[in-house]
Amino acid sequence: MYTVKYDQAELLQLPKRHVRCYIGAEKMDTPVKSDRITMGMTEVPADTEMLPHTHDVEEEIIYVIEGTGEVTIGGVTETLEPLTAVIFPVGLEHQVKNTGDIPMKFVFMFSPVFNFGR
Repeated sequence: MYTVKYDQAELLQLPKRHVRCYIGAEKMDTPVKSDRITMGMTEVPADTEMLPHTHDVEEEIIYVIEGTGEVTIGGVTETLEPLTAVIFPVGLEHQVKNTGDIPMKFVFMFSPVFNFGR
């Protein structure tokens, strides 16, 4: 299997967000596996901010597909809107905040693979 549809992706209910993992490592319950990258989609409810966090090993890229908000990376805040890409370097604290009245949806990619606590 090389393709994954929305309803086949593993759904994770995480604090302040819902995550669907489409492609992940063997430890995850994703239909498609990869040894090098994790890919999925995050939905942040309206008027919600994710908890600040850091990845010690993984670099993360997100691509906003719906909604508006702000991202803070290493103390610098920038605006998020659809068709915006963001990189989260290894070791820098980051936080996504949905400032709009609809859910913010963004695609994420981690390299190397990220196992969401597994």
